[in-house]
Amino acid sequence: MTAPLIPAVWSPFILNLFLQVFDGLLSYHVLSEGVPEANPLVSRAISEWGVVWGLFYSKTFACVLLLLIFALRNRRRSLTIKAFTVTAAVYGCVSIVSLSVLLLHFTQ
Repeated sequence: MTAPLIPAVWSPFILNLFLQVFDGLLSYHVLSEGVPEANPLVSRAISEWGVVWGLFYSKTFACVLLLLIFALRNRRRSLTIKAFTVTAAVYGCVSIVSLSVLLLHFTQ
């Protein structure tokens, strides 16, 4: 692996892990304000195990999937970077929407 390609894969991977943690914390605060979870899989995990363990399970599962994408970095570098870009865009948008809902709740 050459030196210039390392940040091309590591940076999006670390960004995605950060977004998972941020989304988990933000989801916890939004859920504690009474807003229901929109994702039916996460909602089911929360109803079975509670808010903390349900979110922890879903975020851990997402991080494991990110690790699987990261494992492809040597064989499919271009695909890995594109996958990280898509997941970062999706979770970035979800985080912005969640933060907006939380801020609207506090300003009313």
